[in-house]
Amino acid sequence: MKLFRCFFIMLLGAVASASGPVVMAQNCSSKIATTSPTQRFHDNQDGSVTDQQTGLQWSRCSLGQYWEDNTCLDEPRALPYAIAALAVEEGWRLPSISELSSLVELRCSAPAINNKIFPATTPAAYWTATRFINRDGYFWQMHFLHGEGIPEKADSMAYVRWVRGK
Repeated sequence: MKLFRCFFIMLLGAVASASGPVVMAQNCSSKIATTSPTQRFHDNQDGSVTDQQTGLQWSRCSLGQYWEDNTCLDEPRALPYAIAALAVEEGWRLPSISELSSLVELRCSAPAINNKIFPATTPAAYWTATRFINRDGYFWQMHFLHGEGIPEKADSMAYVRWVRGK
């Protein structure tokens, strides 16, 4: 089963990233208080951090990237929801919309996340496990360009950040 998942991740990842992720310079306002301060996160020294406010453990890199030399290397992979849900690594899962929104840094955009804790985050949509109840086949995504939640069809493409706990 793991080989099956790896095959689909590589196949869809190659198609999805043909144009590559959007690269932008993060813009943060010093006039707004930080909503996800660096000291809120404990570095687990394994490519993950624990949010001391929520108790959740987060992968520092998006799916398709790996942690090395205090940064995320390689290209993140955008996948449709069904493949993202199958691609989950043992012990990890897709976050709920409320869990993923807890990472949004409201004073920043492009991406709207703490770049010291989550470097190389693509300012784009990330999947959550939360269904959009008003339309069948839709799930909530967190868009890290400006930090907004949006419902999208399950067959659309989005990035993945794993979580574990609770």
